[in-house]
Amino acid sequence: MRRILNFTLAMSAIHVAALAQSASGTVSGLVMDEQSKPVAAASVLVENKISGFRRVVKTDAQGRYRLNNLPFNPYHLEAGVPGLGTVHKNLDVRSNLPIELDLTLLATASAVVEVVEKANLIEDHASSHTDIDQSTIEKIPTAVQSRGMENILLATPGFIQDENGRFHFRGSHGQVMYVVDGVPVTDQVQATFSNSMDPSQVESMEVITGGISAEFGGKPGAVVNLTSKSGLGSSNGFGGDVSFGAARFNTSEMGFSVRGGGDKSGYFVTGATSQSDRFLDPVNFDNLHNHGNTERLFSRFDWLLSSTDTLRVSISGGQTKRDVVNLASQELAGQNQRVENVDANVSLGWTHLFSDIQSLDTSLFYRHSTSKLTPTHDLSSGFADGGPDFPFWAKQDRSLDNQGLVTAYTQKDGDNTFKAGLQYVRYPIHERFSFAITDSTLVSGPSDPLYPYSSLGGGNLFTFDDGITPTLASAFIQDDLKIGHWNLSMGLRFDSYRGRNFTQNQLQPRVGVAYTVPTSGTLFRVIYDRLMITPENEGLALSTSQQVWTTTSGLNTPVAQLRAELQDSYLVGVEQQLGKVAKVSLEYWWKSSTNAADNSQFLNTGVLFPIAAAKGKFHGMDLRLDVIPVNGWSGYLSAGTVRTIFYNPTVGGLDAASTSVDTSPYLIDHDQKLTMQVGLRYEHGGFYGQVIGRYDSGLEAGDPTTVAGNPDYDFGIPYVHLEHDSLVGDNYRIKSRTVWNVSLGQEFKLADRKALKVSLDLLNVFDEKGLYNFLSTFGGTHVIPPRTFAARIKYSF
Repeated sequence: MRRILNFTLAMSAIHVAALAQSASGTVSGLVMDEQSKPVAAASVLVENKISGFRRVVKTDAQGRYRLNNLPFNPYHLEAGVPGLGTVHKNLDVRSNLPIELDLTLLATASAVVEVVEKANLIEDHASSHTDIDQSTIEKIPTAVQSRGMENILLATPGFIQDENGRFHFRGSHGQVMYVVDGVPVTDQVQATFSNSMDPSQVESMEVITGGISAEFGGKPGAVVNLTSKSGLGSSNGFGGDVSFGAARFNTSEMGFSVRGGGDKSGYFVTGATSQSDRFLDPVNFDNLHNHGNTERLFSRFDWLLSSTDTLRVSISGGQTKRDVVNLASQELAGQNQRVENVDANVSLGWTHLFSDIQSLDTSLFYRHSTSKLTPTHDLSSGFADGGPDFPFWAKQDRSLDNQGLVTAYTQKDGDNTFKAGLQYVRYPIHERFSFAITDSTLVSGPSDPLYPYSSLGGGNLFTFDDGITPTLASAFIQDDLKIGHWNLSMGLRFDSYRGRNFTQNQLQPRVGVAYTVPTSGTLFRVIYDRLMITPENEGLALSTSQQVWTTTSGLNTPVAQLRAELQDSYLVGVEQQLGKVAKVSLEYWWKSSTNAADNSQFLNTGVLFPIAAAKGKFHGMDLRLDVIPVNGWSGYLSAGTVRTIFYNPTVGGLDAASTSVDTSPYLIDHDQKLTMQVGLRYEHGGFYGQVIGRYDSGLEAGDPTTVAGNPDYDFGIPYVHLEHDSLVGDNYRIKSRTVWNVSLGQEFKLADRKALKVSLDLLNVFDEKGLYNFLSTFGGTHVIPPRTFAARIKYSF
């Protein structure tokens, strides 16, 4: 390992590079006839039946073809030309090392049936994951497509829906990271706290939920591995699309994308802007003070400098301006709080091939993001009246950067793929936060050490202005090996996380074993992952500052240090192919952690602070059924159960820390008895129709008796019920809900590769009323969207 790491470090110093480690592969070769003569204009199709990925290219005059930017996945490849037969091949793309595959077309198609019958829907790999392709992404029912990323992920078992695009994976808060073209994005990118990621930039994505490769660190509770679109190898020259959409609540959206290039270079640019009077999930059914607009831009440029060197550049950014949603009393008082989030990202990356079996990726990336909360008007210390901002006044101006270097060496020897690398990321954080209680009844008295409120009506401001720069330095080795029917995934990662006044080191073995029974189409899987999950960076400076005191002592006592979560994750599962058209997987998972991470959200502002409980225990089951297209029909079923148990004490946050030494377990609001989502789609020609239904049994809720008679919260009480839990006794939970969405679409072919697509979505068909959460310490109170009609039109050229 030392020799490999020294070699990798030396090579990274030689290669000047930046963002975008390659997360995709290339397949190329020569198509010939039986006399070994090249076949021009032959069609070469590559597809993944489960994800829906499909791409077709033509051979050139010399009979050569090239498929660029293929997401890591198994594929079925077909090549043919009129007058000759069709050849079929199965292949597995698992690294950026090029695959050279020559194909011979026979004068007869006698071998076609034999190969097709052996098509395997079970992927021979130790990791547990779900593949989602562009064809599915573009058809997800949503009011605003450019903000629909979280809706796409909810089709994956284990993801629990919460408000404003937030989700919890297998009981954890949000320890999920995006990896865009091989580079990690560990910031929270939901609309409340930042800018959502636009799905239109995605070619395909793999949601890895178990058997996490050692190359992934930071927030690897689950990994959303994205391959962005590229113009490299575009056979049709310049092309693109423009789109317009509209929905209820004065919602509108405009978007565009352009793509072009050739064999040596390519570009892809996409952008979108949207606005809505129901921008977020509001705190009541009245939807008060909830306007917002957002813009996003993503670009990727590729250059094939030589047969051994590829350069990639990405530039992206976004801006969101929105209201802070009001309670009824706040609307009556005229509260007008606003939030603005801005991010900018730039990246440059270099892949070098030493040979057909050895490569080096070196990457450097930079991300700058800011978030501002503006109150209705400013306050000064000693204020006699808090104004319309009630019962709290707050102001924030924070910035968060990601500055990182990633380098990795890959070597492939037959069925053995070895990877080793180094990673280093800095997170400069600066936070300015001011806070005041404007309701004197919420303060314990003049002796309150943190937020004193004068009996004469004057109030104090809590002010914070500080910065820290956490760092994460890592080294890893990963070896994926296939031996007969066995697939082994063996990884070892070392992370050194430096927080405020401490350094936390952790060695993390990650092992996955899978055994395939080809005769029955069965795969058995066993996984163990040791994960170090760094704290959320948003609000981290305040959460770890000694300026934050415990409010129980009256002394300036610093809170305990907030450290990275350490998680032991286990999974056993089985996958079974059902004939030629479907596969089903069933998994039982369990995990335990110390420093179990969560967030404390400050009211509905989007200001949040990371916290951590002493330990957490989690377990559940996931089910996934996939049916590939048969006569135009396809579908899926995802279902999961989650049991989430936390233990005090809790550290971090503004006011959610608990010094309780009570060792009794309690249920966190990520616990849910059953989540189920089913999708059914029919496609024929240019038409598609689909129905998606989702059932949520309901998250943990706060005690509604504490707000009985309060007009701000009375509306939610009928949607909460008391039940008896075998672990904690009587407790409150959100009532179950079932929401159905319907979509229709039609593509009209026009001349010269032009097309017009029209789609209609009816969201929440039966106008189900319900809550995501209620009086949650960590999420507040939010209602689900009502029935909404959305329409879109896209012109492609």
